[in-house]
Amino acid sequence: MKIAIGQINPTVGDITGNTAKMSECIDRGTSAGAELIVFSELSIVGYPPKDLLSKEHFVDDNVAAVEQLARKCTNIAALVGFVRPTPTDSGRALQNAAALLAGGKIQHVQVKSLLPTYDVFDETRYFQPAGPGECIEIAGVKVGLTICEDLWDAQALGRELYGSDPVAHLASQGAELIVNMAASPFQMGKSSLREDLFKRQARRSKSPIVYVNQVGGNDELIFDGASCLVGADGEIMGRAKSFAEDLLMVDTAAGPSRCEEMQGELA
Repeated sequence: MKIAIGQINPTVGDITGNTAKMSECIDRGTSAGAELIVFSELSIVGYPPKDLLSKEHFVDDNVAAVEQLARKCTNIAALVGFVRPTPTDSGRALQNAAALLAGGKIQHVQVKSLLPTYDVFDETRYFQPAGPGECIEIAGVKVGLTICEDLWDAQALGRELYGSDPVAHLASQGAELIVNMAASPFQMGKSSLREDLFKRQARRSKSPIVYVNQVGGNDELIFDGASCLVGADGEIMGRAKSFAEDLLMVDTAAGPSRCEEMQGELA
């Protein structure tokens, strides 16, 4: 599958500006012949949106922005991160979700399963988790969609934090490609830790992994990008720039793509 990795620098709360960035990337991806373009976690609202989520109009505007982007997706599919109102009356009122846009409309919504509440993360304060998702078909490929923490295992986390394993579940469903939409902050040593994780999960699931991270700074957090494609054999087949916006074209059926050098650990 020909995939455009839309590595953007979203501004928290700037739904209009973030949507414009993604709209431009969709145009560029379509012109380049991509079948799918993927953006980072909560790309519509920026990460982390924190107490902006308490504003009802903010959530409504974010849903409207997804619908607006969907109308552009007639010759390309897109995966965008957004906030979804929980469709049930129990639990938290919102969900950290990803929408598949194709054919001019929202075709599917998948919700994050594993919500981190440690270090700089406090997602259970705002979001209701979902159970393991099912694979979705995109351009004839069976895609397992994960959102950030859903890809992380006990080895990378340092201990078993969750009672479920989204990657194993998607692999059991026959996933031919795993997509991970992330907002993963930079820390010293984390870049190599992440890529070791991606390689391990690709070999374990026997499928390529497309990882999309955001860039930019939000208060004390810095996001380093370095989005990548990892082959089913665990080899890095393409890598976007570190600490800069980028649109990386990759093809899961072809050979290696552009592969930028990762910045040093103290970058």
